Amino acid sequence: MFSSHFNFHPHSLVNFVGGGGKTALIFKLMDEISSQGSVLYTTTTRIHPPDPGRDLAVISSENVKLLKHLVNDVIRNITRQKYKLVVTRQFMEPDLLKGIPPDFFSSIDRSKLAILLNEADGAARFSLKLPREGEPVLMAQADYLVPVIGIDCIHQPLGPEVVFRFQTLADRFTLKAGDRITPRLAAGILMHPRGVCKDVKNGTTIIPFINKVDTPEKDADAGILASYILQNGNYPVNRVVWGSVLKGRVESVSKES
Repeated sequence: MFSSHFNFHPHSLVNFVGGGGKTALIFKLMDEISSQGSVLYTTTTRIHPPDPGRDLAVISSENVKLLKHLVNDVIRNITRQKYKLVVTRQFMEPDLLKGIPPDFFSSIDRSKLAILLNEADGAARFSLKLPREGEPVLMAQADYLVPVIGIDCIHQPLGPEVVFRFQTLADRFTLKAGDRITPRLAAGILMHPRGVCKDVKNGTTIIPFINKVDTPEKDADAGILASYILQNGNYPVNRVVWGSVLKGRVESVSKES
């Protein structure tokens, strides 16, 4: 169970950032945690409309005040039924739903929700990303931050084919095109002071996730990458979860291990 490795406190609000499978991880956690109670998924940026086959209830309105009223009303009336809720504003494009404001949950009662999961940035399906100014858009009052990276970027050459926004942001991160992405370099990018974790608030628990570790042959690289993430000097990290959402593989390692 992925949820047991993250071990989020009940009723927590979790921000997800980075690349390499954030949405897939969120849906996996929704499926697992919904056995404990109703769960809510949203975004502060934009998302593709969820697959109707996932048995989700979508609450959407361009009127934020009305949207808060609708969400509070649904939450108030949750009894024994366990729902998987998606909350967004309306379409910005035919295949994109707009996100909600980062202060949206300041007036929402979390007590009847098992967990709230927020997708705080996009990566255009890349496994490693450099964030531009203005992102990520972290949901306020979050308890956890989960920076995500795909192991398939390891040993690849640095460049726009491998790293999202490399062409426009490489100089800011002092990265040179063509250099090999080692586990140490990947950890340095993920946990960079100007990287995807840059706006995290003091007191937020950071639990990175290394995805796409689809086979045992990739376990060694995942373990090395996890160790560099644990040793990073920019953000406090006590546990790293790694595995494959696609293949259902999951492990975790902590500083105490």
